[in-house]
Amino acid sequence: MIKRPIQCDNMNHRRSDAPVSHCPQCGGVVNERRVGSRCEEVSHALARRRQSTFCVNCGERLIAAV
Repeated sequence: MIKRPIQCDNMNHRRSDAPVSHCPQCGGVVNERRVGSRCEEVSHALARRRQSTFCVNCGERLIAAV
């Protein structure tokens, strides 16, 4: 598998054992072993309060692009 250069500066992209499945900044998959299903709205609301643009569990966009 060939890895492409990542434009995102989040350090999870550089880790081989990232603790989350998706990047909170770009939504890209950072750990394929952790990719899960859709989340509940409660967890998405908490992530929005932490100002995450994307959900780290399912990759869904949480905050609209500006």
